[in-house]
Amino acid sequence: MLDFRRTGKIDVSDVVQFLYCPRKLYFIKVAGFRIVRAKMEEGMRVQEEVLKKLERIAEKMKGRLLTNVMLESDRHGIVGRLDALILVKDLAYPIDVKFSKFSSVSYAWKMQLTAYSVLVEENFGFRVEKALIYLVSEKELLKEVLISQEDKKALLKILEEIRTLLESESYPKVLKSKRCNYCEMAKFCV
Repeated sequence: MLDFRRTGKIDVSDVVQFLYCPRKLYFIKVAGFRIVRAKMEEGMRVQEEVLKKLERIAEKMKGRLLTNVMLESDRHGIVGRLDALILVKDLAYPIDVKFSKFSSVSYAWKMQLTAYSVLVEENFGFRVEKALIYLVSEKELLKEVLISQEDKKALLKILEEIRTLLESESYPKVLKSKRCNYCEMAKFCV
């Protein structure tokens, strides 16, 4: 919440947390709980390997790779650090690296990539039609995700819902689902 109060900007990672469950975002941003995941530590360990592979992908696309790209939008009130970005002519391909056993692209991941796409277009002036998810698991996968104007409109609605939650600091209604079994906040959620 301090970051939001200080900057008035929503972090791109907040989109994923909100779409997982609004209460999870409440616990993280309003109540100030921290999440530490083994996946994050694993990510740091294999980062160099992943970057080499992304460099090869950029070369095959005849593009240039940028990594750890800090992006910010006053217009949309969002901020985020993108894992990688490939620039090819007038097109840009945001890349998010995921350490997940799931290989299907969730709506939350798509909206996260949509947020990065909006940021890339505003900050670089490049068009984004597709974003990429690089899945690091036993079998590494590169997934293409189409980004449409409808996705960008949906993102703006989601950002407004997040902004309302953060500004009001109201405890969201419980959304019981099977996700609760995997949520780091389940023990605090009543």
